[in-house]
Amino acid sequence: MSPRLTRRALLAAPPALFIPGRASAASGVETFDIGNGRGAEWRISLARPEGLAPPGGHPCLWLLDGNAMFPVALRARQAAGAEGVALIGIGHPGEDRPDLARRFLELTPPTLPESFGGRRGESPPETGGRADFLAFLDTVLRPELDRRLPLDPGRRTLFGHSLGALLGLHVLFSRPEMFEAYALADPSIWWNRRSILDEQAAFLAGMRLAGGRAARPLRILISISGRAGQAAAVARMGPPNGRETAAALAAVPGMRVGFRDMVEETHGTMIPPVVADALRLAAGRSPEEIAAG
Repeated sequence: MSPRLTRRALLAAPPALFIPGRASAASGVETFDIGNGRGAEWRISLARPEGLAPPGGHPCLWLLDGNAMFPVALRARQAAGAEGVALIGIGHPGEDRPDLARRFLELTPPTLPESFGGRRGESPPETGGRADFLAFLDTVLRPELDRRLPLDPGRRTLFGHSLGALLGLHVLFSRPEMFEAYALADPSIWWNRRSILDEQAAFLAGMRLAGGRAARPLRILISISGRAGQAAAVARMGPPNGRETAAALAAVPGMRVGFRDMVEETHGTMIPPVVADALRLAAGRSPEEIAAG
């Protein structure tokens, strides 16, 4: 990856909290690398919950961008009242920043080169690997986690920030049964000329054809930051954004939706509070209650 691409990648990555270091064994955390038999492996961080598993298994919180987000969640779990929630960080081998080239590939749809705008002769990053990544999560990682500890299949929560939240919306619109709850922060709706809104429209149209109601109850929490920053970034990440998506989903019976407008936070400083919110959601609190503060 070129130095120019690395600088650009930070615009779509969590900019402030790539935290080095791993939790100690005494904290109940284990890490392991696992792949799908093709190419590079993923680094998985697993924090077991306190106490015995309830009859249906532990609730769990899956954290995309695990190199950055898992340590934040681990530190916040007790204060958030989520000691009984298993934490699963999905990242890349290495203790510092995630592999940004893989992040672009795994979290995005196929993206037209012209969608990246003027790049001064740079080659755009490889994109469009989200289907393979989701297949890994569902057919490789999920069975491995179930082998390691009892998890409740009806209480899985997905957390994503930025491009991770964009992927979360894609999961919600294409295979909502994968997770029961979604905590999505500053979703990159602007990506690929807002093609995710086409997926949203198809999802809502299919919902109407199926009777206008979600097949099973879903809990969704969408947060956006105040988007302070350079004018170009503000214009790119401006509306339509998570506000409009939350409003559209809230109109669907069977979906419980909360929306937080974090006007005092930036794209980076919002990370600790939204991770804490995701923990509360995974622990069973309603998105409306969390959004209300």
